[in-house]
Amino acid sequence: MSGVPDMAIGKYDKNIVKFLKISCEAQEIHCILFVEFVCAFLLRREPGMKRFLAFFVLFILLASLLSFAGAEEITFTGTVTGGSLHLRQEADSSAKSLGTYKSGTKVTVLENLGAWCKVQAGSKTGYMMTEYLNITANYPHLGWGSTADDGTVINVRAGAGFTFPVIAKVMSGASFELIEDSGSWYRVRSGSQFGYVEKEKITPIEGDFALGFSLTDNKEAYTAAMMYSALREFGSPKSMTRSEGEFTYSLTYPDSGISAADEQMTAWVQSTLRVFEADHEQFHAGIPASYTVEYQALSIDERYKSILLFGEYKVNNLKADVLLALNLDLETGTVLDNEALFPVNEARALLCLEGIATSLMPSATDGYTGKADLSWLKYAVLGRDGVQVWLPAGRFVPAALGSRKINLRYSQVAECMALDSETIRSHMRTIDPTKPMVALTFDDGPSEETDRILKVLLEYDARATFCVIGNKLETYPDVLKRAVAGGNEIACHTWSHPYLNKISAASARTQLEKTNNLVKEISGYEVKVLRPPYGKHNKAVRDICKDLGLVIARWEVDTEDWNHRNANRTYNAIMKGAKTGMIILCHDIYSTTAAAAERAIPELVAKGIQLVTVSELLSFHKNGAQPGTVYNRVDPENIMTGQ
Repeated sequence: MSGVPDMAIGKYDKNIVKFLKISCEAQEIHCILFVEFVCAFLLRREPGMKRFLAFFVLFILLASLLSFAGAEEITFTGTVTGGSLHLRQEADSSAKSLGTYKSGTKVTVLENLGAWCKVQAGSKTGYMMTEYLNITANYPHLGWGSTADDGTVINVRAGAGFTFPVIAKVMSGASFELIEDSGSWYRVRSGSQFGYVEKEKITPIEGDFALGFSLTDNKEAYTAAMMYSALREFGSPKSMTRSEGEFTYSLTYPDSGISAADEQMTAWVQSTLRVFEADHEQFHAGIPASYTVEYQALSIDERYKSILLFGEYKVNNLKADVLLALNLDLETGTVLDNEALFPVNEARALLCLEGIATSLMPSATDGYTGKADLSWLKYAVLGRDGVQVWLPAGRFVPAALGSRKINLRYSQVAECMALDSETIRSHMRTIDPTKPMVALTFDDGPSEETDRILKVLLEYDARATFCVIGNKLETYPDVLKRAVAGGNEIACHTWSHPYLNKISAASARTQLEKTNNLVKEISGYEVKVLRPPYGKHNKAVRDICKDLGLVIARWEVDTEDWNHRNANRTYNAIMKGAKTGMIILCHDIYSTTAAAAERAIPELVAKGIQLVTVSELLSFHKNGAQPGTVYNRVDPENIMTGQ
């Protein structure tokens, strides 16, 4: 950085000026020359000034400048959406509720933790789910922009010009919030980082994105150091190293024995090395930098293996991550096409991926839609118990999250795959009709509480039927997707919860069709079950269901959670009623029901009770599931056991 020569200041006061420079740069104050000039004036023109007075004047100057820098205080406001929202004592759906806030309530966002925000609501401080907050900021907003995925490094600078220092690095393909048009530069935000990127590198994009990751940290992000201890179950490691000079590297990757894979890895290591060497030479000459590559090599069985290379470029406390994912078929000696891992049901696999990814990014935010497509599988590798989908920092989810890994369990996606692997097939979910089967059903959602139930179902590889109200779906679309991704059933509970036996046949049909169409539009799911509100129906409703191909599911066990709203009583009712063939009625709109489910589901699974959907239960009925027919349960004598 140019300015007043150091010799004009005085050799013993260079550290003061250095401190001022660093402090001001950290606050993005673009007036370093002014600081240097004042320092020179004070320390050169006033040689007799006492040392403590000089320090005092410089301190006041620094404080004033930093105060100026902070004048544009960045604040974030969250507006509650979707009915009502709990303020929790901790960032957990099961934590104590400090209060319930109606849609439209505004809170101050203190910290964004991804799925949760720490907020100030009046005099109370607690946590709200990010998904149900519309977050806005007090700084200007031009829109959103993305960068081309061309394998280059994007340098974010402290100011609109190449003379300003690089304050962040992301790999190409990343998106930014556009704050200000500064000629040939955009002022941008990525996570909590504000800076400038050349305008020619950014293409504006359209979309309704939330400011969801304004303050997120990346403590759970993966690093090359973490990969050093990863499993290496096949292949022999080879390395390239340089330990001297400004730019050092340590590049370790395997010799797999499959020429196609080894050629890809060698080419990738060499090309990424050239990219980072060029970046260092052009923008960071004179500053130490390093590039590290580590890997994992997993053996799924004798035929299928996988390799993940993780590269990390570091310079001046900045870093950028690059990944290469390879899946190998030793029988054919080929590298599998990652985007063809799920040929049987690609849509289901992507929905599972998207459903799990929402735990990282609850809604479209920071220029990222959060909607999985085939490109998400570019960094997918076969693992021991599932498909590992790696998300490099700035790809698919915001760079503020760092590089992450999502595990699609084989129990969720094995049926979508066509690999000839007994290991993978062994994870496929099976139902044994000779053992107890119970169908848990949850009415009146989706809601904020639904996620708690979905989480415990997923953890214990259990299923349930969620009987949704149509007019709630647009408020909670991601909850619906997560329910489907978890393998659960979606049943129609009408559009607005009327007594179907008290309205006209035309109105009843509209209630059903409107709900089912929206379920399919949002999630791709085809509804096959009607849960009539209050359990009421008549011949007209039964005829409509027969025409639409819907079975009618009432219940045998009513937990009455809607009446007493007591977690213990709901839990006891579930446990007492959990006998084979039973359909149990609950409601996923009460925190007490969610608490009961979190307790009951693990215990039922431990007892060997299979938690199935209504359609799965009815699939074992000796007469089959008949559209237009009403079912409260399936009696044991009517269950086909295959014997």
